[in-house]
Amino acid sequence: MGRSAGKRAAFALAAVVVVAGASGCEDGASGTKPGASSASPAAQSREEATKAVRAAYGKTAEAKSAKVEMRLVVSGTQGAGSSTFTGVQGWSPSVADLKVTDSSYLADIPGAPVETRAIASGGTTYMDVGAAQAAQTGGKRWMRIDPEQAAREDELLTQLTAGLSTVNQDPAKELGLLAEAPSVRHIGPVTDDDVKAQAYEGEPAGGKHVEVWIGADGYPVRMIVETTTDKTLTKLTTDYTGYGTGAAVQAPPTEDTFDFMELLKKIVAGGGQG
Repeated sequence: MGRSAGKRAAFALAAVVVVAGASGCEDGASGTKPGASSASPAAQSREEATKAVRAAYGKTAEAKSAKVEMRLVVSGTQGAGSSTFTGVQGWSPSVADLKVTDSSYLADIPGAPVETRAIASGGTTYMDVGAAQAAQTGGKRWMRIDPEQAAREDELLTQLTAGLSTVNQDPAKELGLLAEAPSVRHIGPVTDDDVKAQAYEGEPAGGKHVEVWIGADGYPVRMIVETTTDKTLTKLTTDYTGYGTGAAVQAPPTEDTFDFMELLKKIVAGGGQG
């Protein structure tokens, strides 16, 4: 696959990784580490930690949606880059409407917009490619991506998505798995700007580490998911507010969309020019 095709693949994956049918959290944008407050309570037992995480799971599952700010950082030999996503996300069913900014993937593509919009609905991701790119796709601005199909049909995409499919953006699901993990433990009180919470962590699956900050109201305010696969490390930090926010997400009109895999095949057939 040519370099241009690879860049277009990375452009698509900036959306695929975060909003396509699977959801959730780098170690915070500010890099704040858990630290004890002046009135730090004693560390909770494993049973107490499990109870707190399980209670947060119940509240999160019932809320079904929230406002989110995500920071994705991928490091390693394949697909390295970063992006920020802000907007609304829903789970049960899985939907999202996010603004994509500060993206190294977009910055690497000539003609790509500085910021764009990504929508997830019905297990499919759509990304607005911008006016310059749309001029090459018959005026259609919305790139349609089926992440499972992309990973099946293209070797580069399979490499780039290695381990990323385990980053599940459904926070309720992540909390449920963490509550059942034998490694779940209480870190202690944490603060970041106006956020005060109790932090918990654990390893619910091989190659995955999850940290969740639970606020005084029992809802997660931050979730940090780190996934390691082969030589790729993925860190996704999600800050949550406004639980229960409506997530009435609609897919773009069919006539305004084009299929990413079909575009990629054309690029490859043309020797990577695009």
